[in-house]
Amino acid sequence: MSEVEQADQEFCSKILKYTRIIDNLVILCEGLRGYLNIHSPEQIGELEYLPDANFWKQTIPYSSWRNKKPIFIPCGSRSDVIRIYPKLIELHNDDPDNSYLSPEKLFILIDLDIQCQDISNICPHYQTTEELYHAIYENNPINTNVIDKSKIIITGWIHKEAYFLEPDLQDYLQQELPLTKITYKNNPLSLEEIYKDMIEDINSDADIDQNLDNVLKRIEKFLSIPIPDKNSLINECTKLKHNSTITPEEKRKLIEVILKTVKAKPYWEEQIIIEDDYLSKDKAEDNVLLAISRFYANSCNLSNQSNSTLYHIPQWVNFLYAKNEELNR
Repeated sequence: MSEVEQADQEFCSKILKYTRIIDNLVILCEGLRGYLNIHSPEQIGELEYLPDANFWKQTIPYSSWRNKKPIFIPCGSRSDVIRIYPKLIELHNDDPDNSYLSPEKLFILIDLDIQCQDISNICPHYQTTEELYHAIYENNPINTNVIDKSKIIITGWIHKEAYFLEPDLQDYLQQELPLTKITYKNNPLSLEEIYKDMIEDINSDADIDQNLDNVLKRIEKFLSIPIPDKNSLINECTKLKHNSTITPEEKRKLIEVILKTVKAKPYWEEQIIIEDDYLSKDKAEDNVLLAISRFYANSCNLSNQSNSTLYHIPQWVNFLYAKNEELNR
């Protein structure tokens, strides 16, 4: 057994003995866990408060779920999550009497990313992350039957941080956090300026060049028009700069093209500055993330799902809620 396999087995063993997963949905997600020295199952609980897991957890509306909220456990990179998922099931099946896991309540949440990754070892219906993405997001509302069958939620935009740049967050954050200064390039935050700069990244991103066919097919299917090369992709996105000639629906579609293509994480982590005169830098940043997660949680109208179909995250949450109710009957 290799060092990685040994570490995975020990990690999975602790998850299976973590009492909080009893009768709960468990979502394996991305997120660094390497700097935590996990010695006991109880320490798995510390992982729930790491940034990635905590953000996803806060998108679940407490008023509807109460104590049934899913348990999000970060497992490392996308590759790590895909590798750990079958190992967790294997160890559970080897000794189910000493496991708190309900395998039918186990899902994974991974980023779309630019690169395509093989998932055939955990999902016989779809060979790659890209195939799964197209199956889930071919139409709106998203196809939650595919999530149910595959047990995999894949982001519809490139990664988690892309959801921090949702266009409707511009006004929402100003209203929710009037004392917090959010700036980009020394000016008040303008998501439109960020989108325009992201268009420029299409030309210089080596990952896009190395996965160009994958990216072009992704956007062709989304826009339902031919996108034969990178210049065609850039030309489509550049229409965003001419707001007067496009409808609001076309504008949103082009923004989604950008958020499906260009890495948002460097903008969020390196170029967007968050400050508050009354809070530490870390606390101010935490408050903004909490406000963003509340935005998505508040969009989860569980009594009328048609109100939630504009955004991806509430659609996943509504699916998970319905699935949890079904499994608890």
